[in-house]
Parts: sequence; C-alpha cells; structure tokens
Amino acid sequence: MNKFETIKSATEVNNKWTNREVIWFHYFNPNGLYATKKSINEKITALVEAGVCKSGAILAHGGLNTFHTDLLSNLVSKKRVKTSDMQSVLSGLRFSIRLAEEFIAECSAATN
Repeated sequence: MNKFETIKSATEVNNKWTNREVIWFHYFNPNGLYATKKSINEKITALVEAGVCKSGAILAHGGLNTFHTDLLSNLVSKKRVKTSDMQSVLSGLRFSIRLAEEFIAECSAATN
C-alpha cells in the first residue's frame, strides 16, 4: 500500500507524518477535518430547510463559510507545507467547526 492509501485509510494522525501528509489526512480522509466540516454543513442546511434557523446560518456556519476549507485546499496542492501554515489552518478549521457545533446545539435546544 502506498503512503497516500495509508493516509486515506488511517483513523488518526500519525506523529511520524510530515506536515504535507497531515494536511492530506485532514483533506482526503473520512476522519479528517474536511469531512467533519462537510458533515456540519449538511446538518446546518437541514436545520435551515426545516425552518429551525434562518438562512443566514448557511453563510455564517454552513456551506458558504469556506474560508478555512479553502486554505486547507490550497495547502493540499503544495509540495512543502510550513508548520506555522498547517497549524494556523487546522486551528482555524477546528474553531470554525466548534462554533458551528455550538450553533447546532443551540438550535436543537431551542426546538425541544
């Protein structure tokens, strides 16, 4: 199995991976941050379609909030990834996901 296939099938980041391989994990792996953000986007879209929250939620937290995922996409195409760039993008993406999860929890609590 080549390195890329190993990264795609991994369940978590390996401490021995390079920065580029960590970025690949978070972009291509179903356990990575990109997949998590995509799942969050789908949940927010479903809440908007159900009338639980206003459509601005898609812009603030959902599928139109692509700043950090766009930065992750840019890093995927690079041959070398600086540690500071990787940490900044992953930290921002984690923060964005956390805010969206909090928003989903607030919307869900308001309907119950």
